[in-house]
Amino acid sequence: MTTDLGARKFAFAVISDTHVNPKDDVCNSPFPVNALANPRFRHAVADLNTRDIAFVVHLGDLVHPVPTSGALYEQAAASFDKIAADLNVAIHLVPGNHDIGDTPVKGAPSQPVDLASIKMWEQHFGQQYSAFSHGGIRFILLNAQLLNSGVPDEAAQREWCEAELASTHERVFLMLHHPAYLCSPDEPNHYDNTDEPARGWLLDLLATYKVEAMFSGHAHNFWYDRYGETDYYLAPAISFVRQDYAEMARATPAADAELGRNDHAKLGYFIVTVFEHGHTVQIIRTHGAQLHEGQSPTSFEPLGPTPRENKFPLLGFDMRQNWAEITEVAPSGGLDEFDRKAVRNDYPLLALIEMGIRNIRIPLSDLRDPMRNARLGHLKHLGFHLTLFTYELPSKTDMDLVHRSAHLLSDWEMTIVWSGFAKLLAGIEAAHQQTGLPIFLSRMRSKPDLPTGSTYFHVINHGFGLSDAALLSELSNTVVTGAVFRLSLAEEVSETLTSFSDLAGSADLKASVHLRTAGENPALFQGDERLVRERIKSAMEFVKGQSQLRVFSDAFVQADRGFFGKVGAIDRRGNPTGLSGLIKSQHFIGDSCKTVV
Repeated sequence: MTTDLGARKFAFAVISDTHVNPKDDVCNSPFPVNALANPRFRHAVADLNTRDIAFVVHLGDLVHPVPTSGALYEQAAASFDKIAADLNVAIHLVPGNHDIGDTPVKGAPSQPVDLASIKMWEQHFGQQYSAFSHGGIRFILLNAQLLNSGVPDEAAQREWCEAELASTHERVFLMLHHPAYLCSPDEPNHYDNTDEPARGWLLDLLATYKVEAMFSGHAHNFWYDRYGETDYYLAPAISFVRQDYAEMARATPAADAELGRNDHAKLGYFIVTVFEHGHTVQIIRTHGAQLHEGQSPTSFEPLGPTPRENKFPLLGFDMRQNWAEITEVAPSGGLDEFDRKAVRNDYPLLALIEMGIRNIRIPLSDLRDPMRNARLGHLKHLGFHLTLFTYELPSKTDMDLVHRSAHLLSDWEMTIVWSGFAKLLAGIEAAHQQTGLPIFLSRMRSKPDLPTGSTYFHVINHGFGLSDAALLSELSNTVVTGAVFRLSLAEEVSETLTSFSDLAGSADLKASVHLRTAGENPALFQGDERLVRERIKSAMEFVKGQSQLRVFSDAFVQADRGFFGKVGAIDRRGNPTGLSGLIKSQHFIGDSCKTVV
């Protein structure tokens, strides 16, 4: 394991929003996907039983019928208990709004928490808030539905929680159903966050008591944020996806996705691994798999390393699309009707974590944007190594920005017109001295480099090639650390990487190779996923054991519009493709230090 994490202590699972029905064939929801909740939870239990975990924490919405549903609620509670009884480990429960009543939100469609609904929860599931310790971690489980409720139990929980935090000498994980916020700590109130004053109280707890992590459910989608020194995770659901958040994807939901509610690739749960000096979170995607009573479970997929654990990265990605896009979710008439709410699309981030990708390339505009610049610190905390890429030397203003942001970056790839190299060298040396960043140089390719016959390709590309040994020799005895190479779709992978490695080594340079999966013709869609899988697999196998060569690919997000169409590791909905599975498996094979859970 990496030295900053220390030794592995234990792992546990976080699941949320199972929305169990009264019976497998009884559902009180108009949405067809809701009828699948029981067999989906049963599959998750079978999956959890294959994992090396100490226990499970459920973040709420155990059942779908609300407390005012009477007999349906009681039947659903019994069904939940029956399915959960098959778990091989203990399960700790947090109440959700379906289980114990809603938080008091103006205009909300359901009944808020009250003494009667609290009593029903306690009769069927036990304490509404509690704490326990395991492996040096104090787990504090809150009833978030009490916040701002005015119910007498709210003050009692607040006093209890503050006493728990003040008295513990262990690291703290805070678990609750309703999120403090989705996108920003100061966002306006809506159905899916916590209103003031309780939000401020909750966030103050994180800072005052140095809470290591906070986990919430409720919104049925994945988000990650870092509030001060606290990692803040919002968990996906086991049952269904909240379809209002389909607005995050600039693509129509699949035909079988029920307007996004059955976008099954987004269903799953977390495995949290606790180390001496931190933790990691990895997703298990259940893909909506079902297990009916009497059926035998199928085989389950092992986990790969997270970026923070991945000591031997075999592939990096260009972050060409906006990897932290803020989207407005329209008033839907479902759960919010009177205003928009802003959310960030974190599914690209989730896919990178899942694949074990550590190295990513970002443009200068990501430093200029204050929101994304702040977000880069979160990525670095998660273990990502960030490579800046620019065209030639930036302006003084941008150079100062790179200098201020250098602590977030691993190195800098700079593309130049080679005929101006001699004049630019002094500026390159100054950039290196000012920022302390290793510099990788790439050369802009001109029209003679593009043998297109009578067809004119109005395109830009760059990178050294197999015939550039003389140019690379000019970089010897300079401040330049490495050279950027372009490996086109027409070039064989292993042989070309060998040649690039030799060329760089002869000039005492490192090699950063851009593996193209798009073709040279910008008008054509390169849709041969089998070819891309073979090329990326060959590149990853070559990189194993290499210390002077790295590979970035352009195949992170499928390009289904614009120029250079190609397949990707995730589609435009942010869901993994077969290519993602290959990359994940190669990183798993490549890291012999990873503990399998």
